Amino acid sequence: MARDRLADLTAAPGERRHGWITVPGIEPEWRVPAVVVRGRADGPTLAVTSGMHAAEYVPIEAVTRLTRWVDPATLRGTLLAVLCVNTPGFYERAIYVNPRDGRNLNREFPGDPQGSASQRVAAFLLAELIDGVDAYVDAHCGDLIEALAPFTLWTRAGDPRVAEQSRAMSRAYGFERSLGVEPDSVPGAAYASAALRGVPAIIAEIGQQGICDEPSVARHLRGLQNVMAHLGMVDALGPAPAPPVPMDRMEWMRTDISATYHPTVAVGDRVEAGQPVGELRDIFGETVRELAACASGDVVFLVTALAVKAGDPLLGIGVPQG
Repeated sequence: MARDRLADLTAAPGERRHGWITVPGIEPEWRVPAVVVRGRADGPTLAVTSGMHAAEYVPIEAVTRLTRWVDPATLRGTLLAVLCVNTPGFYERAIYVNPRDGRNLNREFPGDPQGSASQRVAAFLLAELIDGVDAYVDAHCGDLIEALAPFTLWTRAGDPRVAEQSRAMSRAYGFERSLGVEPDSVPGAAYASAALRGVPAIIAEIGQQGICDEPSVARHLRGLQNVMAHLGMVDALGPAPAPPVPMDRMEWMRTDISATYHPTVAVGDRVEAGQPVGELRDIFGETVRELAACASGDVVFLVTALAVKAGDPLLGIGVPQG
């Protein structure tokens, strides 16, 4: 369904508008950079966010480029984009959390308009950006201390038709791996809240470690363009991408102690359950834990920081279907 606004930022048919929108009820003021591109022709409305995690730079750049690439004269429908959700953390290079309240924004949906800063932002985005659109993409990458292999996530939550539409968007994105997850696997994630409200939604991840590298930006941008073509908003840019390898699940390894982390595997490596994947040492270099793979599959996510604290993830293994 066609939309002409994101909060108080509006666009006429054939117009691109950008500006700052303010999340109500937060002091000091919380503003986010937003863009509305409304086509001359009617068509679907796609909502896109980046910068939920402020040091995930690749998607912020890719979404910014998307809003400048889309031509409102030929666009069918409307693109609504928030270029960086976690603006308080952006210039601080904050990882994981919003520095105003120490919360992870992508664990706070559906939010609370009377709650903490992160909860208010989540409720605002759900009400003003996501509710009622035809599709939603939350663009991510590995944070400052994370390496990862490209993948998309979609949720099996809610209406099976919405889940299937989300899976189709995941395939269209063009990344190597895809995983359909249960709604409670990542509690409070924006894409799951969207799906539960009837909006097909995915997370897409490529890029890592605070590096805004051109190949990753280009692939994220092409994935977003592919989704727009899949929805009929723009013409296809080329042949359909190869289908992703479906993962059955993601198995996570975490540390129960604060220590130094010394992995012996890299992102993309195939591991077998029980094989050594690294160790944890104390600050004097003594080994305190030897780490063995918890499952067989591909290393899709890997923390690259020396310092880890109790409860932190260490690596994620994508277990293939079958």
